[in-house]
Amino acid sequence: MNTHNGDLSLDSLMRKSQDVASFLPDELSYLVEAFAPSQPEPSRSKAYLVLSAFCQGTRSQNTQESGSNNSATEILEKVFQHFIVPRISNYQEQDVIVNGLSFFSALFHVDWQSASRIFAQDGVVEYVTDALDLFPSSAPVTLEVARMIGQASGHKACRALIPEEITTWLGNKSRQATDKNLRAAAAIALVKLSRGAAMDALEGTDASQAAPSTSKDMELANLLKGMVVSDKDSLPSLNDVVEGLAYLSIDPDVKHVLANDPKFLQQLFTLVPRRKPLPTTTSNSSLLFGILLIISNLCAYRPRLSQEDAQVAKLKRMAKAGNGSNKMMPEEPLNALEDDATVRSRCRQALASGALDVLSVASGIESQGIRLTLGKIYLSIVEDKDNRGKVLQSGGVRSLSRVIQSSPYSTTSSTPIDTSLLPAIQALAKLTITSSPLQVFGPVDGAMLDAIRPLSQLLLHSSSNLLQQFEALMALTNLASQSTGCADRIFSTPHVLNKVELFMLEDHTLIQRAATELICNLIGGSEKAFFRYGGSPDVHATKSKLQVLLAMSDMDDLPTRLAASGALATVTSASTACQAVFELQLDRHRAFSIIARLIDPSVTLEDDDPDDGETTGNPGLVHRGVVCLRHILDPQYALPRISLAEEIEKAGLVNVVVRLLKGELGSFDTAVTTPAAEAISKKAGKKTVPKSGGATKVAKADWKEGFKKQQTGVSDMTLLTTINEDNINKNLESRWKAGEIYTYIGGVLISVNPFKDLGIYTDETLQKYKGKNRLEVPPHVFSIAESAYYNMNAYHENQCVIISGESGAGKTEAAKRIMQYIAAVSGGQDGSIQEIKDMVLATNPLLESFGCAKTLRNNNSSRHGKYLEIMFNTQGEPIGAQITNYLLEKGRVVGQLDNERNFHIFYQFTKAASDEQREQFGLQGPDAYYYTSRSNCLEVQDINDENDYADTLNAMRTIGLSDQEQNEIFRMIAVILWLGNVVFQEMDDGNSAIVDTAVTDFIAHLIEVDPAMVQKVLTSKVVETQRGGRRGSVYDVPLNPAQATAGRDALAKAIYNNLFEWIVSRINVSMKARSASAQVIGILDIFGFEIFEDNSFEQLCINYVNEKLQQIFIELTLKTEQEEYVREQIKWTPIKYFNNKIVCDLIEERKPPGIFAALNDACATAHADPAAADNSFVQRTAMLSSNVHFEARGSQFLVRHYAGDVMYNIAGMTDKNKDALVKDLFDLVGSSGNQFLQTLFSDRPDPSSKKRPPTAGDRIKVSHGVLLFVRMDHSCVAKASAGALVDNLMKAQPSYIRTIKPNQNRSSTEYDNKAILHQIKYLGLQENIRVRRAGFAYRNTFEKMVERFYLLSPSTSYAGEYTWQGDAKSGCEQILKDTGIAKDEWQMGVTKAFIKNPETLFALETMRDRYWHNMAARIQRAWRNYWRYKNECARRIQRFWKNNKEALEYAKVRDYGHQVLAGRKERRRYSLLSYRRFMGDYLDVNGKNIVGSDLRSACGLGAEQATFSSKVQILVSKLGRSSKLSPRFLVVTAKAVYIVATSQKDGQIQTSLERKIPLVTIKSISMSNLRDDWLALNCNASEEGDPILHCYFKTELTANLLTLTQASISVLIGPSIEYAKKKDKKAQIQFLRDETIAKDDVYKSHTVHVPSGEPPSSTSRPAARRKPGIVRPITQGKLLRAGGPSDKGKTSRPKPAAQPLPGKSTQLAAVRPTPVAPSKPSPSPPKSSPSPPRNSVPPPPPPPPPPKEPEAELYRAKFAFEGQEGEISLKKDDTVELVEKDDNGWWLVRKDGQEGWAPNNYLELVPPKPKAAPAARPPPPRPPPPPSAPLVVVAAPVSASKPTVSAMSAKSLTADALARPVAVFPGLAPSNGSAAPWKKPAAVSVNGSASSTPPSSRPSSSLGVKSPPPVATKPKPVPPPVASKPSGGKPPPKPPIPMAPRPGTGAAPSKISKPSAPAGQMDLAAALAKRAQKIADE
Repeated sequence: MNTHNGDLSLDSLMRKSQDVASFLPDELSYLVEAFAPSQPEPSRSKAYLVLSAFCQGTRSQNTQESGSNNSATEILEKVFQHFIVPRISNYQEQDVIVNGLSFFSALFHVDWQSASRIFAQDGVVEYVTDALDLFPSSAPVTLEVARMIGQASGHKACRALIPEEITTWLGNKSRQATDKNLRAAAAIALVKLSRGAAMDALEGTDASQAAPSTSKDMELANLLKGMVVSDKDSLPSLNDVVEGLAYLSIDPDVKHVLANDPKFLQQLFTLVPRRKPLPTTTSNSSLLFGILLIISNLCAYRPRLSQEDAQVAKLKRMAKAGNGSNKMMPEEPLNALEDDATVRSRCRQALASGALDVLSVASGIESQGIRLTLGKIYLSIVEDKDNRGKVLQSGGVRSLSRVIQSSPYSTTSSTPIDTSLLPAIQALAKLTITSSPLQVFGPVDGAMLDAIRPLSQLLLHSSSNLLQQFEALMALTNLASQSTGCADRIFSTPHVLNKVELFMLEDHTLIQRAATELICNLIGGSEKAFFRYGGSPDVHATKSKLQVLLAMSDMDDLPTRLAASGALATVTSASTACQAVFELQLDRHRAFSIIARLIDPSVTLEDDDPDDGETTGNPGLVHRGVVCLRHILDPQYALPRISLAEEIEKAGLVNVVVRLLKGELGSFDTAVTTPAAEAISKKAGKKTVPKSGGATKVAKADWKEGFKKQQTGVSDMTLLTTINEDNINKNLESRWKAGEIYTYIGGVLISVNPFKDLGIYTDETLQKYKGKNRLEVPPHVFSIAESAYYNMNAYHENQCVIISGESGAGKTEAAKRIMQYIAAVSGGQDGSIQEIKDMVLATNPLLESFGCAKTLRNNNSSRHGKYLEIMFNTQGEPIGAQITNYLLEKGRVVGQLDNERNFHIFYQFTKAASDEQREQFGLQGPDAYYYTSRSNCLEVQDINDENDYADTLNAMRTIGLSDQEQNEIFRMIAVILWLGNVVFQEMDDGNSAIVDTAVTDFIAHLIEVDPAMVQKVLTSKVVETQRGGRRGSVYDVPLNPAQATAGRDALAKAIYNNLFEWIVSRINVSMKARSASAQVIGILDIFGFEIFEDNSFEQLCINYVNEKLQQIFIELTLKTEQEEYVREQIKWTPIKYFNNKIVCDLIEERKPPGIFAALNDACATAHADPAAADNSFVQRTAMLSSNVHFEARGSQFLVRHYAGDVMYNIAGMTDKNKDALVKDLFDLVGSSGNQFLQTLFSDRPDPSSKKRPPTAGDRIKVSHGVLLFVRMDHSCVAKASAGALVDNLMKAQPSYIRTIKPNQNRSSTEYDNKAILHQIKYLGLQENIRVRRAGFAYRNTFEKMVERFYLLSPSTSYAGEYTWQGDAKSGCEQILKDTGIAKDEWQMGVTKAFIKNPETLFALETMRDRYWHNMAARIQRAWRNYWRYKNECARRIQRFWKNNKEALEYAKVRDYGHQVLAGRKERRRYSLLSYRRFMGDYLDVNGKNIVGSDLRSACGLGAEQATFSSKVQILVSKLGRSSKLSPRFLVVTAKAVYIVATSQKDGQIQTSLERKIPLVTIKSISMSNLRDDWLALNCNASEEGDPILHCYFKTELTANLLTLTQASISVLIGPSIEYAKKKDKKAQIQFLRDETIAKDDVYKSHTVHVPSGEPPSSTSRPAARRKPGIVRPITQGKLLRAGGPSDKGKTSRPKPAAQPLPGKSTQLAAVRPTPVAPSKPSPSPPKSSPSPPRNSVPPPPPPPPPPKEPEAELYRAKFAFEGQEGEISLKKDDTVELVEKDDNGWWLVRKDGQEGWAPNNYLELVPPKPKAAPAARPPPPRPPPPPSAPLVVVAAPVSASKPTVSAMSAKSLTADALARPVAVFPGLAPSNGSAAPWKKPAAVSVNGSASSTPPSSRPSSSLGVKSPPPVATKPKPVPPPVASKPSGGKPPPKPPIPMAPRPGTGAAPSKISKPSAPAGQMDLAAALAKRAQKIADE
């Protein structure tokens, strides 16, 4: 079928699968065909989904209908048998059969019940066998038959139907090799048949029937295993193979076979990709699940049955006995392959093959089955404690967390945990117990907090056994000790604490102990737990808790007692707990006795067994008991003192403490005795000063010891009372035995090798030394590293650490710890920086493998020297490194002493190489090679060569060595190993012959040369004769066995030496500096001094280098120091010491010749014969006898080194110096096809050269850290290397570590006093102490001292600037005086300052650090003060604005009321009061007033708001009588006018709505033109007529109604009011002026008499003048002094001028230029009379006339403009000259010689006229603001085009344009007499009339006078300044905008700026003015 159409059809079938009844037969047939093998995999997968959906839908429908599942099976059988049986019985078409079988297999997958019924039908099995008979060679048919039989074999009903011939056929096909897929399918079918038959037999009565299947299972297992190994890449059905193995791996024998085949396991595990995530397809998930089942079966332990489970199993066996008899079946014997030891071995083999990588990948698969299997596997693996570290390293905790969190229970706390997750949680608990939580979960607290919930569930689950609960308790205990957050989370977990408290009462000791420890940790880490047990004020609740703790403190189990007493000691720091303990003592009289027994175990209680008494006390228990007693006796707790004293006496606590203090109970530290003494003093009533920090807290259950470790000896031996070697030795011995291996001599660290792990190099210890000087912390190698790193950063000087001592004293370990510390503290987040750190640390294992070996004195002896230089940038971050190598002992490659070893790499490689490497290099064990087995030492204690090899490979990868480079390195190692196995035998002629040429042939294969050439160069050499300087004949000279062996060894040594040098060079390439290097820290790790029984040339070179290091130490610590004291004229007592320069000269000098010179001469004169050369050297050594440190003794000579006398053997020394490598061997290397080998020997000698061939030592010379190729002898190499090393060390500031070896047996308990006294003597420790005590710890030049510490003296610094004007020496002295340092602590030399004690230097550094902190605090304080000042200013402005902003709104409404009347009605005086406000809602309808609430309810307003409410009177018509005014309430909303009346009914006042008038019905409002308060609301025709109102707030009411209706209501004002009395009846009310009316008006008979009022044109009165307030200065921020500016107070000292630091004047001149005083601005003349300054100098002669400039544009003022400061005032028709245009609407113009800004829309262009440009004058200064008007801004002119409400309501009337504006601020009188205090008085013209553009706040109408256009806003934050123009010149271009605020009135600015607010702020006065103007406009 077509794939595309098929997918479309399958999609349609999938949609129809919801309704299975709708499927048509053709559609089902189409579905069956989709399973044909020829169909693509996606279509087959989709067909599986459709089939599954169809079957599930059928079952769900039929189950609901019939309630039985059998009917659904029958339906499916009937449906599918019509598609399966016809196809498999179609013998004509092969494809049809294949299709039917394929679908049959799929049906078994999806619905095995219906498939099994079809399989059981008559003839189906025969159809299958017939298909095999008809098509025996058809691969598709046979494959599908095998697969279908495999599916059917999984079901018991089908297995019984499979005939024997099918089984035989499957067996035959499983053994054939042509069709691998068929073989796999047949094998799987056989596996299922075999395992199914076994299970059937077990279910039957005779279990023995299953035994014969074991051999068959083994055969099948081997078959499937072979498929995985050989066919894993070509076999598509790997899922079936793995599934079969998973079936078989249940059998113990199969497990054993699979586990012991590492190649199979590796191939199996490689099926799971490691680097990229596994695609989550069905096949991949099945494959992974099968692999996991195999791992699970391999690692599964035999079930451990509890007593209950064992009893149940016994009952089951009895039940199976049969026949109802009581005869029990025998218990099944235990298979030896299932014991725990065997299972552990299988686990380890699986882990070694990579099982953990598979588990890590599987944890990311979203499959519940896979994740549950993972939990079981991890639990089995971590049963073995040795595996837990590997699981942690592989990320096992993260994988387990994924498994646990994938469960639904993890999302909600209420969901119970699934029992299947218990194994995963138990595995997590085991890992949590293994190590600290930080190492288990990492530094993220979230992972620890997430683990608490599952562990708590494991503890609480009903299915958890006792072991799981115990492990959960231990895991939670470990987490509780980590942090307060973890302890709080555990405490807050529901039900956990109650469960733990129940466990404390368990009979099981371990459970009881774990629960108690957890409670102790919770109390110490969680404040909530502490409150529960002792901090609660409820004493009764506390008593019950403490009673349990007291009982636990008296248990037999010591850890339980320690934990319970620790918790008790913690909680008794609370007064409530002490009260509870006291009450328990009063109740039972046991509490104090239990505390007494903690201190003294001999104390007995009443119910004690007399035979169970303890004799010795535990220090932890004693300390806890003493702390409890001290808390109880604390006077601050209000316990009854008399009763307390009596109970204490009864319990014997006083006697116990007295015995403790007397020492009768043993010797205890002061941490125990001090609180005991305090407790006694409190008992006696003495007052003691409580220590700061609060009460003692016992935090953890694993309390190490609650007191500080006692100090042993002195940590700095300069403090020894008597200085001699014995006292030094005793101090070192006492400290070494106490575990204190480090001791100081000043800044020199003495280290004594402990030969054991003391646990002092952890990250926790490292952090304690970070940022600390050496006096703050105990001596440690970390302190030396911290000092070097700090000094490098602080003083910008290179540092080096020189580590010296004899072999085995711990030099390499010290170097590694220094690297560890620097990598940890040097910071840096950049990836390259971390990469450098990793590389530096990786050099340790790499170079140890290739450069270290086991010697008689040291298991890890450095057989080379290295100087590691770490390069740092200016931030102190490592950016590169470089290693310099010195003198590799390459002779060790070919020979070692007995019980020594070759270099480590040879044993690592031969033991742990991979199978591929063994195949490639023919590798065998180390015992198979001569170079590694000759010394009979293959194994070394404490060295694991396999693990070290893995570390070496990791280091290579970290360094960046490629796989190809690693392969070539190991190829060279293999070449060297095989070279050692080349054995020579002596022929009859005396020549040598190779015994086994197969070895040389393999060597030739490895180095890619001709095998014959290898044999030739190893057994002969080419000799060329010379005659008279010319070359003669060439001969092949055969070699005897000794010569051949020497040549072979020379080649091996040369290869290894060059390989080692290449590795070092390659490391340097990888660690090359990533950027510019600022400073360097060097670490020297070099071989120690050696004295053996047989000392030869190697020992001479090593001891010579150590002599040079000792010389450096003497030079810098003794000789140079004393010479410097003399040179600097320091008072000093000289110290005698031994200078070993004479020994160095003996070895290295040329004139007179030293040992090396004599050795080179002997090699040069007798180079052909080694014996003759040795004799020549013996003769030459006689000339050295004049040196007292040399003694010739025949074939030996003695050198008296600083470390002891060493006797050297001369035999072979000259030959080792030459290190012969003949030309033939070079030719052999040159002919090699291996490029790497060519690279190693890139410096081969020139064959045409007449000079002698260079020796191996000729190839290297180290000079200044660069590798140079120079020709020299080996002794020259040693001398040059030592010299270069000395040069490098002398360039840096050194730190010293002197290592001491306590014994020669590497024992951690043996202290050899004789050997150590010898080391003390030759190390010169006694002299060093004397020099240190008599000398000065620190010295530096005056300039450096001043540069570092000038900040500490006020005489030398001001605000961080150096201000000292004297020389550097006087400045340095002043600094030391001002810091208060005693005079005897320092001396001033000639060029340097000397400080005696390091404490003084540390104090100076501390003061310097504190200075910067103080400066930061001062800056912060000033900044905070500034913000306080700024906030206070803002608050004052806000307060002013808040006080007046409401007045603006009321004034706006009131002004609108004036506009509404428009001067047509006389006014009442009350209406014109200045404080009259239009409040609107006078009855508080919108508020919570009672009256207002009643009105709101009566009107039914709901959520509608009232805009106006007031009391009014309404004219009510009376029948037959005159109308009368009646009181009402008037409420106005946005929709209607409500008239509310009140009446009295039954003695109660009722409020009711009388009338509601919608606003839309009001046409007009009628009022008279007199001052009365009457108005009529003229509504549309209604039955009720128009209401006549008498309202005092008529103007406000009218304005409100007009506002609500958008001025659609007309306001009619006249001498009478016309209104509609009823719908069609009109009436009038006349108004008469009557002065006899005293108040208000009088109504009678439609006439109102009213007195005269204010004129109609009247406006509101100006605001009354406020009482002037007191302006208080803002002193809150302390920026202004109290008292104001008049009180000057104390003046601060003047700021001194900054000076350049000594020695840095040139650099600072560029960085800090001398400040130049700013030029003063030229004073500007006043506006009216421009005149020059009073004291100006006479003007210079006039300059020549300037060139004629272009004529300026002239503009005329269209309107008058009154300018403010910076602006220019204009009158109409004034002519001005344009200076500058700006695009913001303001132009700079000049008028009458003055410049200023003017709005451009006020100007119009004037036709240009010829006019000379006037000389520019400086701009005028800004006039000072009026003192009484603080808010002075420009009032914006009013726009003429803006419509107003009055224009719409009364178009025929105009407002008075000259009327005074309304007052904005009621009560605030303006200084200019106007109602607008922000405006200036109007300009008056010459004739005294007002200006043509008077400021007005009244609206303009169409008939008003034309107003000027609006002035554009000025948006710029700061206006551009106007510069003074030079005479006759053009103004300069506009300068940058300055950011300074507007200058004050006292300044005389030289530039005019447009007025504007500062950036980001708005001028408040301008805002208010603008708002008021807007009110006036409206």
